Amino acid sequence: MDGEQATWEDEVRLIAPELFPCLRHTVLEDEKPEGVPSKENKTTSSLARFFKRKKTKAGYLPRRNAILEKSVEKLRASLNCCKCSKHTAAKRLKQLFPFTSILDGYSGLYDLPCDIIAGLTIGIMHIPQGMAYALLTQLPPVYGLYTSFFPVLIYFFFGTSRHISVGTFAVVSLMIGSVVDKGHVAWQRHELQGAIQDISTGHNITHSLQEPDPASTSLGATNLSSASPGFDNFFRTRPLSELDMVKVGYAMAVTFCVGILQVVLGFLRMGFLTTFLSDPLISGFTTGAAIHVFSSQIKSAFGVKVDRYSGPLKLIFSYHDFFTHLNHPNLVTMTITIVTVLFLIGIKEGINNNKKFRETFRGIPIPGELIVLIIGTVLSKHFQLHKQFDVEVIGHIPKGFPTASLAFVKYLPDVIGESFAICFTAFATSFAISKILADKHNYIVDPNQELIAHGMSNFLGSMCSSFCSAASLSRSMVQEGVGGKTQIVSLISSVLVVIVLLALGPMFEDVPNSILAAIIIVSLKGLFFQFAELKRLWKVSKVDYTVWLVTFFATVLLDVDLGLLIGLIYNLVPILLRTQEPYSCLLGRVPNTDIYVDCNIYKETVQLPGIKIFKFESPLYFANMDNFKSALVKATNVDPHYLKLLKNEMKDTDMTLRHREVCLATSEEPCESHDHLHPLSGRSVPSNCGTFAIIIDGSAIQYVDSVTVRVLKDIVLDYRDVDIDVYLGDCKASVRIMLEKSGFYNHVYRRNVCATIHHAVQVAQKSAAMSKETLASTFTMAPEDFLQEGEFVRLDLENSVESMDKIAAEGSS
Repeated sequence: MDGEQATWEDEVRLIAPELFPCLRHTVLEDEKPEGVPSKENKTTSSLARFFKRKKTKAGYLPRRNAILEKSVEKLRASLNCCKCSKHTAAKRLKQLFPFTSILDGYSGLYDLPCDIIAGLTIGIMHIPQGMAYALLTQLPPVYGLYTSFFPVLIYFFFGTSRHISVGTFAVVSLMIGSVVDKGHVAWQRHELQGAIQDISTGHNITHSLQEPDPASTSLGATNLSSASPGFDNFFRTRPLSELDMVKVGYAMAVTFCVGILQVVLGFLRMGFLTTFLSDPLISGFTTGAAIHVFSSQIKSAFGVKVDRYSGPLKLIFSYHDFFTHLNHPNLVTMTITIVTVLFLIGIKEGINNNKKFRETFRGIPIPGELIVLIIGTVLSKHFQLHKQFDVEVIGHIPKGFPTASLAFVKYLPDVIGESFAICFTAFATSFAISKILADKHNYIVDPNQELIAHGMSNFLGSMCSSFCSAASLSRSMVQEGVGGKTQIVSLISSVLVVIVLLALGPMFEDVPNSILAAIIIVSLKGLFFQFAELKRLWKVSKVDYTVWLVTFFATVLLDVDLGLLIGLIYNLVPILLRTQEPYSCLLGRVPNTDIYVDCNIYKETVQLPGIKIFKFESPLYFANMDNFKSALVKATNVDPHYLKLLKNEMKDTDMTLRHREVCLATSEEPCESHDHLHPLSGRSVPSNCGTFAIIIDGSAIQYVDSVTVRVLKDIVLDYRDVDIDVYLGDCKASVRIMLEKSGFYNHVYRRNVCATIHHAVQVAQKSAAMSKETLASTFTMAPEDFLQEGEFVRLDLENSVESMDKIAAEGSS
């Protein structure tokens, strides 16, 4: 036995510190840190010292010098990074302006021609899409052209993606339109209050001015149109420029907030937040938003007067008004819409997406949107469609660039809440597109730098009258498809937009709104095709399937911002549920190896006698600790509280029986019966009392918190009270550090935290073997020595409960 003991001691001394640095004291180690006074007794037996230590407080206070030194080294390293030098400054500038690195090795012979062709193509797409998507924001079309220039130019300097096309995007434009509607409502209320004050002072104001009909807002949707003819006539007499200024102010204010928020998140390295927006959530949200985009254009497509609503259930009210007035459509407007839609679909599906024709045109798409825009302008001006047939047209388009202004700052408090939803939506969709294209072309996009790039585009763009921008999937795919190599494409496309702003803008004043509506409707085809995702999600994951549906219906029935919020919350629920009730199992040993696997899956495994190895596949934190304890008891079939209660009851019963024997021995009178005190009637001793060790597999536990450490300490101590040792094996470094910081080793032996599962098994087996040997030597004492040591003797770990039950049964008989 001495040879085996020495061999095992040497093995643990050599291997354990190498595998598990935090394990400073093994089962047999009696070394102490320098400066710690000796507390050991005079005996020289390491086995005796071990059991002596077990009776006293566990372990010694750990040295924290190593942890402190590492923290100081990290602080010094971070301070060295902040030192100003030419190399550091150049590195920081390259990180902030990635275009310098992207253009390294740029070939003017091979790359520039591709970028010029792609730039001209994207610039041609920017013009009609910018003017069309401006309608979604309730702003004049020229603001769409501003958004197609300023953010595009700014992104060139800060962005890391080489292929995305930044500018107007339908979903983001729709969300900006919701904020503009909010400004419209605020302006109406302000004007109404002013009119009421004029009436009270005796001014001649239309007497039919009335409050809006409460029935129209009873279900949450607010009617943005006039509530009565008098109200409508009153607003027609007011200058429209004032309302336009309010709308522009709200749009620029929310864009400014979005830009600031994105820049701050980028500098705080919070790009990982986009991971909370899963693909099913984004797909369901964008599809629901596409329904809103389509619904907002039906009035322009059919020439029907439909009131505008905002808030929950606004689509229901909008479609109610649409079908109510559908019997009086503008036939010319309907004809223009139908012809434009058919023409665009024919160009896209018949030529641009046709492999045969695409090879003929060398991958350069036919600019169908620009063609219908030019044809529509010519026909509208020639036939005077606006005057002769009451066809709505774009109207005045000013020349030149707007003056930089911060006049919208007064509206910032009103739009802060909406800016969060727009911020995450714009960046999530943009980064998803850039990630797809980056993976295809084998380069890396930095999410934090992308946040800064989009934030700077919106922050600086808002001062130049451009609303919130994002990457467009259709333009990005075209830019990549025609051979664009870098963001030089953005510079080329910006040149075309500048030409339109400086010279060609007034030529598009007679473009019918129905043509822009048709362009928007056709561009939604890709979003509507996302319904096909439902079939795949149903087969792959029912949870993702429900996330898609919940997000979609919440977006459609409520509103865009509420739909995103509800979808995000619902998307987090399955994650919380999975951490609340994760999979747990017992591990068994693969024969002739030191590998331990799930007994439920691998049937050839062998469970070690007296040892239960438990695995809980989830991080441990305050919310799932109760489930962890329940799963541990259920899997191991060992409840420490029940065993402790059973042990105490047996001790009380044994004392009563001994007292009865003394009474019978000293008196001939019958002693009072204590059968009614027997607490074990109807209760059976569990069959798992042979368990002497429980090992918790820490490989799946990624992190723990302070509550977890306290509960783990209680678990170890509770099982120790019933003579069962609990070990932690294969714990992560972060878990070991948390145990160290939380004072876990002030109550638990360091030998209870092992490097691997197999290491914990060896420690548990050796500890049990030494306990048996020590107890066996105890029974060599003379019978009279038992009475000197005490009336009750501690029994074998494996048979303690059975032995006590046997004694109680014999005494009662």
